[in-house]
Amino acid sequence: MVERIGLTYRRARREDLPAMRLTQGLALRDLAAREGRDAPYMPLDDQPTPLMKYLARRQPDLSWVATRDEQVVGFSQGFVHGDLWFLSNLFVHPSAQGGKIGAGLLDRCLQAGLRRGATIRAVSSSNDLSAQVLYARAGMIPRFPLFALEGSAGLLRNLPAPRAQVAAPSASRAWIGRLGELDEYVWGRRRDVDHRFALAEMKVRCVAITPRAGELSGYAYYTDTQVGPVAARTPRLALQLVRAAGDALGQSAAEGTPGQADKVRVTVPGINATVLIALLEAGFRIDFSNLFMASRPFGRFDRYVPSGGTLL
Repeated sequence: MVERIGLTYRRARREDLPAMRLTQGLALRDLAAREGRDAPYMPLDDQPTPLMKYLARRQPDLSWVATRDEQVVGFSQGFVHGDLWFLSNLFVHPSAQGGKIGAGLLDRCLQAGLRRGATIRAVSSSNDLSAQVLYARAGMIPRFPLFALEGSAGLLRNLPAPRAQVAAPSASRAWIGRLGELDEYVWGRRRDVDHRFALAEMKVRCVAITPRAGELSGYAYYTDTQVGPVAARTPRLALQLVRAAGDALGQSAAEGTPGQADKVRVTVPGINATVLIALLEAGFRIDFSNLFMASRPFGRFDRYVPSGGTLL
């Protein structure tokens, strides 16, 4: 559909992914520069991330691009879990910002989510005021900040240790079922497909606390540079799971695992006081913050640590 001369909105295609990735990198660098952060450290390439490719194939009707003269100048991506629609990506090329391209991309992604039955809409917004105005007009209002904390992986081992058995979940049907049941308690909805993607395709490492047979008290995903998502039945258990991820990272470092990095990022909801305060006291610092916006409250974010702003 042509909105005005030279500008077209359409569903994203596989061949659009490199241009989408480059647009994302340019937009992130532009935002970092405007916020006074070190823009050169933001990635800038045309290699689409695994999450970007996953979203494009999982629910393709929620991935959109805006093109001008057949060149991608912006894109949006989202997902629906049950009654929840979440905007994962919305980026516009710096040279095309200031118009209504972002609004057009948001509306198309949102309408696709509503057609899938979503009744709740949510997003992790940057601190850009124009973005927050855009989301508020779409029915999402601020709920709490999301703090991106950075620190040495070794500092995680200063947190309280788990008091129950720590296990390593797999992509088996039994484990996916247990992870999904916990998501229903913490998130209010299951996301089994995301767990399969993380464990079977991405090979992301995961630890879980299982105090009794058949019961799952919490889980934590981690990579060499990030901890999250973390979900637990209590805020204290969430903190212990972050520590368990730190222990696992320390073991990898001791074994000389290639690529092991010292600095890790943990994105903590402002209402998760237990994890936020403990990490700050352990020596982590706030690198930047985003704003979680939603049409109405959902989930138990006082015992949750998201993976970031893409899959939450």
